[in-house]
Amino acid sequence: MASDLRDLIAKDLHRHPRVAYQGFFREADAGAKLAATLPPLTPFRNDYFGAIAVIDWDHRLPSQRLALRVYAYYTEAGYASGQEAFDDRLEDIGSRDRYPEFDVPDFDNLAADEAYEIEVGTDGEIGRCRLTSAWRREIGRDDARHAVQTASKSEEYERLSANAGDRPPHLGDLEAVSWTPPCESQHAAWTLDVWYLMAFDGRVGTGRSFLVDLEAKHVVSVRDFSVRTA
Repeated sequence: MASDLRDLIAKDLHRHPRVAYQGFFREADAGAKLAATLPPLTPFRNDYFGAIAVIDWDHRLPSQRLALRVYAYYTEAGYASGQEAFDDRLEDIGSRDRYPEFDVPDFDNLAADEAYEIEVGTDGEIGRCRLTSAWRREIGRDDARHAVQTASKSEEYERLSANAGDRPPHLGDLEAVSWTPPCESQHAAWTLDVWYLMAFDGRVGTGRSFLVDLEAKHVVSVRDFSVRTA
């Protein structure tokens, strides 16, 4: 079991065939070097039984900006299922990888307990890290309520709401919208992102985001956000 995915990435790093053809991350210690530059990747609920980490292709030749995809599993059964899906995808890529100028699949959207996508330069430089698991927006009623209560008691919210006299009431109140991992927030613990919408023109909404640490019952950061509807 592992409490940080960096330990598992250091031990076993896969490469998309098109990444391997170009000679990127070929060194035996490439996984360890990459893991040493990554932000903390700590579990949401349970320690990790295993993980599949792969440097994925950007569908360009030569490649310009790669992605490190990390699929994490809490149980042995889940890990075994993930490995089977990975092998099936690799076989599919191999069967279609006949002409370098033709596109082939990548390793996106494998099932996992936690899934991450991390921007990686061809020189190993790390960029944006994000949790791609759809469940990040599945928030229990009690967790949402506690997060909203914590945000509503913050000095920033009190100041914001006091100066929002012309804010349309249909924009609603504070709303817990998603779980945020440490690699995105740079905070030691997982947080809940609580939004306060300030304006919406039918296409773009803007407002303030409150990242709430539920265990500490504290707002760890406040930032602007912008969201566009489909």
